[in-house]
Amino acid sequence: MDWLELSVAADDEAVDVVAEVLRSYGRGVAIEEPFVQPRFDEPPEPDPSRRAVVKTYVLDDVAAPEALRRIEEALWHLGQLRTVEPLATRRIAEEDWANAWKPYFPVLRVGASTVVVPAWRRHRRREGEHVVRLDPGMAFGTGMHPTTRLCLAATEQLVHPGIRVLDLGTGSGILAIAAARHGAGEVLAVDIDPLAVEAARRNVRLNRLGRVVKVLEGTVSIDAGGAPAYGRFDLILANITATVIASLAPALEAALAPLGRIAASGILEDRLEMVTNACAASGIRIIDCRTEGDWASIIAARES
Repeated sequence: MDWLELSVAADDEAVDVVAEVLRSYGRGVAIEEPFVQPRFDEPPEPDPSRRAVVKTYVLDDVAAPEALRRIEEALWHLGQLRTVEPLATRRIAEEDWANAWKPYFPVLRVGASTVVVPAWRRHRRREGEHVVRLDPGMAFGTGMHPTTRLCLAATEQLVHPGIRVLDLGTGSGILAIAAARHGAGEVLAVDIDPLAVEAARRNVRLNRLGRVVKVLEGTVSIDAGGAPAYGRFDLILANITATVIASLAPALEAALAPLGRIAASGILEDRLEMVTNACAASGIRIIDCRTEGDWASIIAARES
């Protein structure tokens, strides 16, 4: 089955809204931040001469024309308020999908010591670095987006040797692998998308962490007796969306160890109150909040 790659260039103020539009109709969203990186072993620098490009992928089937019509209509309205370039489409074969954006994925340093290295780039590890090698394939989660960077920074802060970690909505597996690199004793990575599960398992093997990280298709849940399906965790990482975090708040509380922490991102600032209220109603208190651009991340604990 062929796919349609949909891409939109937009100014900084419009990128997040464009991403929400494309996410509603496509499979995940990739945001290509403009950068220059003269050397593969040096961090990228912002390129102010270009706009960010937001991409998603839809199956090229009978439903595609209607999806394109709805996306173009939403982008037209947004373009009355912000700088949004016309929607561009490109047909690609499924086997080429995973390679379409690779030139735009640099070596990325996040936080104090985490380094995300594309599987196809060379990098010489320096002392003190925690290297995550990654080939996202058909999943998303490269470390380029603010929500991932916020969660990676929280992972550095909250992972301690030997703890049990849940990575909810693992995508490419980037957070699960980072947690293992920072010393977690056991990491369970779950996602409802079978393509993400496949990509995460491949990346776990790439990083030789199969004894620490287990990847399953599923989500956090509570059984009929009120017990968490996968037991309790010292740290829960959830880089998903505000709506999903809010809806899963009771299950997150049940799955959190008494002294555990939740690090959640993917929250637009104007939806932070919704997440805070849902957490409070489920016995979870917010103990820290950090922002980058229009995105927020929280660190939370059980009320008791």
